[in-house]
Amino acid sequence: MKGYLIAIAAMIFAIGLGAQTVLTCHDVQYTTEASGNSPYMNQTITVQGIVTFIKPNSALYISDPDGGPWSGLYIYHRNTSNAVTIGDMVKLNGSITEYNGLTEMGTVNTYEILSSGNAVPAPAQISTADLPRTGIISEQWEGVLVRFTDVQIKSAVDSYGQFLVADSSNAQAMVDDGLYAIPATSIVMGDQWYLIQGIVDQLNYSSAGYKVNPRNANDLIKQDSIENSTIKVLPTDINASPILNEITSLNLVSTKVKSEWGVMSYTVKLKIDPSKVHFEGLNIAGSVTQELPDYTVSTAGDTLSWTVLFQDGLIANQESVVLIKMLVRPIVYGEATIDLLSFKYNNTAVNNLVDGVLLTKLQEKIAYLNIGKTGDKKNIFNPSLNEHIMITYGVKTGYLAKAVIRIYDSQGRLVFTPVHSNSFPSSGFSTYEWNGRDANLNLLPPGLYYCHLEVTDRTNGDSDRTVQPIVIKAALK
Repeated sequence: MKGYLIAIAAMIFAIGLGAQTVLTCHDVQYTTEASGNSPYMNQTITVQGIVTFIKPNSALYISDPDGGPWSGLYIYHRNTSNAVTIGDMVKLNGSITEYNGLTEMGTVNTYEILSSGNAVPAPAQISTADLPRTGIISEQWEGVLVRFTDVQIKSAVDSYGQFLVADSSNAQAMVDDGLYAIPATSIVMGDQWYLIQGIVDQLNYSSAGYKVNPRNANDLIKQDSIENSTIKVLPTDINASPILNEITSLNLVSTKVKSEWGVMSYTVKLKIDPSKVHFEGLNIAGSVTQELPDYTVSTAGDTLSWTVLFQDGLIANQESVVLIKMLVRPIVYGEATIDLLSFKYNNTAVNNLVDGVLLTKLQEKIAYLNIGKTGDKKNIFNPSLNEHIMITYGVKTGYLAKAVIRIYDSQGRLVFTPVHSNSFPSSGFSTYEWNGRDANLNLLPPGLYYCHLEVTDRTNGDSDRTVQPIVIKAALK
């Protein structure tokens, strides 16, 4: 009877969690209290948002899709930070705490990746007067990606990597190197900067307070010039996941193009992995390109390039403009990088290039296994020549899974268990590089081996298995 009651209680608890309201970051952050504390402080909640930045092995930030005040939240959880990527829409269940004034989810019980490849919300354009180091007025920007423009450096970099800036309001705000190691020599008091942006955090002690933390070098732009434009590859439809062997569309996106730059053309060069994705052509619908350009593809099928000419010039005053669309077809599961090798407006090279990632996920809860050497799909290798073999394994994302890989010899004897993991990255795929040795680092003899993958759904115990052979070659004599 006791076991029956425990089972009923567990079922009620699970139903309660499943029915729990999913909050936005705005719901969690918005407060009218002078303390700035979240109304959900010390409560376990479920919140949803897009990953805007990751501190590996530490934490991440999420945001509501539309950005704006109260739209960001800090998630302090190492395992989750290692399982997601920027642009993932995630749902997290955990507890809300206040750490030295910073609202955060300090414990994550469960997480689910709802979609990937989403655009990070645009930075909120604010004045330095909107973000004083102390004061409740700054609380609305905690965890939010914000942007200052046309600011002057008002102090040298201190021993904590912090410095002060001010725009035309003459009110000073603080910038910090908490997320990116800003080169101190580049910050000179009195210099004028076109753009400084980053994520706001706060610590209510010492010389800290509210601070803007740039995420990378692209968040600090000294001059608003053609070479400081940003070119990105993004999914055309952020809500659609690529499907194996079906054509999908990617946007080539630019930041605004000013009339005084006199842009008459652009030239782009990209690289893809033809073993993972095929290039199927270009599409100009919904872009600023009026006529389909001719493009060239290398003999290996991995390098693409084309030039677009604008008869009347290109002017785009909006923050983001679609230059053209690329049609590609994924031929294997997992991640395929669209590598932006170079981009030029007229004859001027653009400095800030952001590669695209095509993520083709498993659609079913099956065990996925793929074995081969780097650049070679054959599952034969020679460890005595220091060759390794790549074991790629995966599961459908969005549920709790455990993966175990076991390697057996031809007699069915277990010789090595290289993987026993409860976590997967956001792609759902991981790779283990095997050197042909057992757990004691002994080189296994030549022969036929079997790589056995078992994936278990930790929520209900269901499992799926698959096996592939691996051949260890004999050393040449």
